[in-house]
Amino acid sequence: MNVIVAGAVLLVLAAVGIPTYRVVKQNAMKADTMSRLAKISTAARTYVAQNDGLIPKEDAIGSDTWEAAANPVSADTWYNALPKLAGAKPVGDYITNPQEFYQSANLLFVPGADYPIKRQLMRPHFAIAINTKLQRKEADGSKPQVKMSDITNPSRTVLFLEQGLPGEARSMDQQTKKDYDGSSKGSPKSFVARYRGKGWLLFVDGHAEARPANEVMTETGTIPFPPGPDDLIWSPTPEIDPNKP
Repeated sequence: MNVIVAGAVLLVLAAVGIPTYRVVKQNAMKADTMSRLAKISTAARTYVAQNDGLIPKEDAIGSDTWEAAANPVSADTWYNALPKLAGAKPVGDYITNPQEFYQSANLLFVPGADYPIKRQLMRPHFAIAINTKLQRKEADGSKPQVKMSDITNPSRTVLFLEQGLPGEARSMDQQTKKDYDGSSKGSPKSFVARYRGKGWLLFVDGHAEARPANEVMTETGTIPFPPGPDDLIWSPTPEIDPNKP
């Protein structure tokens, strides 16, 4: 009988301990990602100060290949410029050993992200992305950099977001049936909530918040517009509809 009782006690302890371990581990990953975002935020503000008030480019030649990242014309993109300003390795430098990109030493690595193992060598997959809604498309298809001073609500406007990778479960299935793509630029549709229903957002003023998916996007797959007093802002000003190109 004592053996049975002891076994039952062990099962109860295991049932309690496993979820606790998962929570502790998830909290550690969440804190790690927050630390990385803080460094990215500091680097972004340095970039703005050194570049006539402009926020970094989201990409340079429209492709997230290793070759594109290493191309000299991509030196001014956020994923090359900001790590360099933070004393870390720019993404383009990983072209000689792409596997290093998916290790903790990489500033843009997110420990809680489920990186697609079979696709890692094909191109960089970004678990952190710049908000693509800030740089508006012109008639000729170009997306000029926006000045930080032109962003009217910096404390509510998203600059970077934690986003999903190919194969990761969507935070809200209603948003879209498309798979996450892990691009260097993202939007509410690419947002992912990795930490018990929440994911990190980094705002223009430099602070970060963990928000649930239903505060990022509606169940119909649209961004709330016009934004209410407590809603997130994705465009340079709340008068610009982020649901439009």
